[in-house]
Amino acid sequence: MFVPGKKLKKELYQKGDVIFHEGEPGNAAYILESGSVEIVKTVEGSKVRLATLRSGELFGEMAIIDGSPRMAAAEVVEDSVVVRISRKMLERKLKKYDAFLQAMVKILINNLRNVHRAYMKRPRSVHDFINTIEYHAEGFRKYLESEKKPDPSGKAMKQLEIINPAIAELKAIFKDHPDRRRNIISDSDLAKRET
Repeated sequence: MFVPGKKLKKELYQKGDVIFHEGEPGNAAYILESGSVEIVKTVEGSKVRLATLRSGELFGEMAIIDGSPRMAAAEVVEDSVVVRISRKMLERKLKKYDAFLQAMVKILINNLRNVHRAYMKRPRSVHDFINTIEYHAEGFRKYLESEKKPDPSGKAMKQLEIINPAIAELKAIFKDHPDRRRNIISDSDLAKRET
């Protein structure tokens, strides 16, 4: 368990309190000393519990390292004591390390944030499912083109050529389909494909 130094501040929260809200700028990270905190995200108007934290766990660190808004909220589910780590303190600590280690920490946080984004962007509507198929088929095609001999017979590329017209046909079939669930995967998500 983490033992705070003199410069770290302990904060007391009661059940039902919100430590931070989704979308807020991050100005601190927290270590849960006692109690329980849930990390929750609002998706389609409903709360989705991402994690339930217990003593000794760190949370809220991504926003203070990369400067992005909070991806989720932290809600207290039983009276809790947390240790607050300010952005300034973390920046002072990180500056003591060489540039390589600083960059590695930022890369790891970025990777973790991308995993969270991918998890929250799982398909919900008919259009999402079709777009996801198209996204992965295109990613697979780019992979096959970039590797020296992943498809020596050329059969995989031929199958992908069959898939593309089928995807176009599915899009046409469902073009005006009124789905009870809103689309969660946007065109910009599809455009962010990495090669």
